[in-house]
Amino acid sequence: MAHQFECTQQDCDFMVRANDENEVVDMVQEHAREKHGMAMDRSDVENAIQRT
Repeated sequence: MAHQFECTQQDCDFMVRANDENEVVDMVQEHAREKHGMAMDRSDVENAIQRT
């Protein structure tokens, strides 16, 4: 099963999909920090991940 996350920030087209949920969480946290200057809690990311 794949895990997918799409950024909801305005004018941001970041999307990540991987089989490993931990990889998706790590990439989302890095994206949020580097591109939006914000920190995302691991549980918040996990709750926002779509399973496909």
